[in-house]
Amino acid sequence: MKRLFLLGSVIWLLCVSAFAAPDIKCTGTLVDEEGEPMVGATVSVPGTSRAAAANIDGIFTINVPEGKNIKITYIGYKTLELPARSDMGTITMELAMKHLDDVVVTQSVGKTRETPVAMSTVGADAIDFKLGGQELMEVLKTTPGIYTIRQGGGFGDAETRMRGFKSANVAMMVNGIPINDMEWGGVYQSNWAGLSDVASNIQT
Repeated sequence: MKRLFLLGSVIWLLCVSAFAAPDIKCTGTLVDEEGEPMVGATVSVPGTSRAAAANIDGIFTINVPEGKNIKITYIGYKTLELPARSDMGTITMELAMKHLDDVVVTQSVGKTRETPVAMSTVGADAIDFKLGGQELMEVLKTTPGIYTIRQGGGFGDAETRMRGFKSANVAMMVNGIPINDMEWGGVYQSNWAGLSDVASNIQT
């Protein structure tokens, strides 16, 4: 009886193995848009626990059941899903990120006769015309009630007063962004080197 049971089990296993789908040994090379190997890219078979990683040359090898696809993933690149073949050749992955244009941070600005504070505004045209080799705040020199002079030393030593008040008591904004120091209220001119290239307005 035992012999018959063992014989039946062996025959059943042979039949199952004969009809089971054979595995395909997939091999390929993963490269980026510049042809450099994608070291560590993950190659997996969806719906299974099978996975492999590309080596230092971007080459991967994985056994895939016949009829299944392989899924290729890498951080920052588009996910690929391809039919499994024994020779996958060279696969080029595409970047998933988008390149942004230059970003200029702006904020709402005060409007004359609408915002309930006394203010002076210098626009972009005036900045281009007056600035030259001066520091940014020195374009305010010709604005009534504002006194600005460069002190001895390097860049950022300009002193600005408005109607007798020092910069610590005057709100200064470039493109609508306050540039006063958060601790003592003054303005460190040396922090704003090169800001004149993107300044659309200065308000005090």
